[in-house]
Amino acid sequence: MVMQNAVGMGLSLVYVLAVLAASSLLARRGMGEEGTRKLVHIALGGWWVVAALSFTSPWWAAALPAAFIVVNALAWRRQKLAFMARGEGEDTPGTVYYAVSLTLLALFSFGLGAPYAGALGVFCMAFGDGLAAVLGRRFGSRPLPGAGDGKSLAGSAAMLGVSFVSCAGVLLAAAAAGWEGAVPWFAAGPAAGAGLTPGVAAASVLAALGLAVAATALEAVSPAGLDNLSVPLGVTGLYAVLFLPASPFTPALAGLLLSGAVALAALRLGLLTVPGTLGAVVVGVLAFVFGGWPLWLLLMWFFGSSNVASKLIRRVRGAHPAEKGGGPRKLRQVLANSVPFLACALAYAATGEAWFLIVSAGALAASTADTWASEVGMYSRKPPVNIVTREPMQRGLSGGVSPLGLAATAVGAVSSAFLAMLLFHAFGFAVPTGPTAFLFVIACGIVGSVVDSYLGVLLQAKYRVPGGSGAGGPAGDGGGPGAAVEAGSLSGTGAAALAADGALVEAAPSRGAAGYTLVSGYAWVTNDAVNLLSGITVVVLGLLVALP
Repeated sequence: MVMQNAVGMGLSLVYVLAVLAASSLLARRGMGEEGTRKLVHIALGGWWVVAALSFTSPWWAAALPAAFIVVNALAWRRQKLAFMARGEGEDTPGTVYYAVSLTLLALFSFGLGAPYAGALGVFCMAFGDGLAAVLGRRFGSRPLPGAGDGKSLAGSAAMLGVSFVSCAGVLLAAAAAGWEGAVPWFAAGPAAGAGLTPGVAAASVLAALGLAVAATALEAVSPAGLDNLSVPLGVTGLYAVLFLPASPFTPALAGLLLSGAVALAALRLGLLTVPGTLGAVVVGVLAFVFGGWPLWLLLMWFFGSSNVASKLIRRVRGAHPAEKGGGPRKLRQVLANSVPFLACALAYAATGEAWFLIVSAGALAASTADTWASEVGMYSRKPPVNIVTREPMQRGLSGGVSPLGLAATAVGAVSSAFLAMLLFHAFGFAVPTGPTAFLFVIACGIVGSVVDSYLGVLLQAKYRVPGGSGAGGPAGDGGGPGAAVEAGSLSGTGAAALAADGALVEAAPSRGAAGYTLVSGYAWVTNDAVNLLSGITVVVLGLLVALP
């Protein structure tokens, strides 16, 4: 076995280096960057055939693409390997994503003894996406409606056709070879071991069509470069969930498909950055694996309800002057709100102790309540007051309390608690769902939001910008009861003094920026740090109360 895998590694190296050498040679002879990049993109898909015929171990199969994750990342950072670079000024780590997909699919499919399952995603990415780009640029005069990113109807048609042919070829060959699980469960007539009967062939072709449609949709909605992750992982994940249900990876794959769909939609709507999108997918997968449908749906409630709440109240009352529109959530914002509840969910998965899951729901309720207060509180007709000093404070800074913000905090906490109890009961989780657990989650939500405000007042950095205007920073990221935007407030300072001395901001100054003066808090304590600390506080207090 070792010798076979070692030979496979040698053949893989020869194949990959031959593709890169050919692309480099063509680049020197005048082929454009886009042409050489697509040549590499398409030709490297053939490596999977070499791997499927050579490797028996998932670790050997994943070793080479894992090494290229590092190589491609360094090349992308340093703008090396011009023949692999994306043209037209587009700077995306697509080659890094390509290697990541190959690594994950090798570990998964070779680990199951079903390399054909990985081939489905790889071929859609390499051949379907690659040829779609080539044909789309040549014949794609009509853009694909709503897709953007230069995608065309001709390119999507090519993606659909090539992906269908690729998937059909893989499934028919796998069924003929007798690979376990290669025959779709809805095949008519005898199934496994019967060979390529007409019923098996028809079922394989139908399954291939469904996968091709999914691949085309994923490619259409994914920004340039990110389709090297969404297409291969989505196609193979969809096949595995539908046709390999006995796989131990099924919960993770289901979480990947669900979270990936939501994250891509959020990315298209401008709610997440690309790193934030990737982080949200990972968080969603872990939530589904550790806590199943209830925890995943609570996470979706946290993420979606704050955006819905802000849009509804904005439609009723109009945009608020203090609202700055902070743009999409970044990776650090996603992690700051996710680490505390995921830690409890992991403890639940490891121990089976029900109250770990309840505390995890409480941490999500705290994030939801705090974000609702931030989104809705800015519309309070009464000006906010400092939560510590009760003095008037500048709108747009967190740490302020207003009646509307407090009401939003309570609604966010109660709605999260009600949803948690309903979901745990509906999905048959052996966790408390009575009045005690319900009130406990509500308390976690309200306490977390209030703690966030106190930490924002006492610890978060606040800067004065002479002659500036407006307040604190991006909206919608949570800052406590009645807060409008990111956390913090200047303790003991009245609104008149704020107006006289210049506006306060909470976003850290960019490097080289002049005129910023730190007037309170600590420079390293950002809004994300406050969110993380408040989440940890809720978890610690909740465990002290709940566990014996």
